[in-house]
Formats: sequence, structure tokens, C-alpha cells
Amino acid sequence: MAERVAERLERGGQSARTVTTKVRYSDFSIRSRSTTLPIATDEGGRIAELACDLLDRALADRPGALRLVGVGVSGLEDFRQLALLG
Repeated sequence: MAERVAERLERGGQSARTVTTKVRYSDFSIRSRSTTLPIATDEGGRIAELACDLLDRALADRPGALRLVGVGVSGLEDFRQLALLG
């Protein structure tokens, strides 16, 4: 899911500062968790890493079977900050 989100960002020439996961439990209740980065990203691996951390948090708060898991981004920017290599 994170890779597809990253591909859409790249195609649109955008990057995102906030990554959000949404989970739906077997009783149809929904929980979402998000995290905001200081510098926007369009890297699928980074989005996946953050989404997995958020999913772990959601499951720690309320363990149980899941019906649905989603990954999304927000805080879109039209450019990507370049990292300096040392």
C-alpha cells in the first residue's frame, strides 16, 4: 500500500509530511493514527516504515482481528527536500 501511495506522489510531483493508518476492527469500529515529519517524503520505504509503526501503535492500544487496513498521506508539498550525502 505504501509503495502505491509513493507512486501516486511521485507521478504528481508531490511529497507528503503526514502519514496516516486507519484500521477497522471486526466490530466495525475504526481507529486512525498519524505522524508528521519535519521534511516531506515520497519514498515508499519510509512511508511503509512509518505506517508499520503506526499500525503497531494501534494494535498495542487495542489488539484484535482487523477487517481493513489503510495507509494515506496528507500535508502535500509540490517539491521534495533533497538530502545531502556525507
